[in-house]
Amino acid sequence: MSGDMTDRDLQQQTSPMTLGKGVGIYTMLLVGMIILISLASTLSWFSGVVPFCAYFVFGYLMNRLVLRGLIEWHPVYNTIQNVSSSKLRSLFFWPMAYPGLFFRLAVVKHL
Repeated sequence: MSGDMTDRDLQQQTSPMTLGKGVGIYTMLLVGMIILISLASTLSWFSGVVPFCAYFVFGYLMNRLVLRGLIEWHPVYNTIQNVSSSKLRSLFFWPMAYPGLFFRLAVVKHL
């Protein structure tokens, strides 16, 4: 157990996630998704399965890289229901969910 690292230990070793970094990662993944969709629509050999799978991989990356770095769950609201519903919503609807999250975080930080 001495060699195991928790998520908190990993967060402390890496540079902190900022709102700007989160928006940058989101933008890169969104552009990548648009490129994959356009390739799928123009190339007959390029199956629609690849963009479909990439959508969920990109949502997973957003949850692991951005959501984990930007959000610290309050102990009172850190319930299975609250955390799982937020993470699943962010996974399945990441192109729409993250701009709202970024806006709310910007309001909290700057207003």
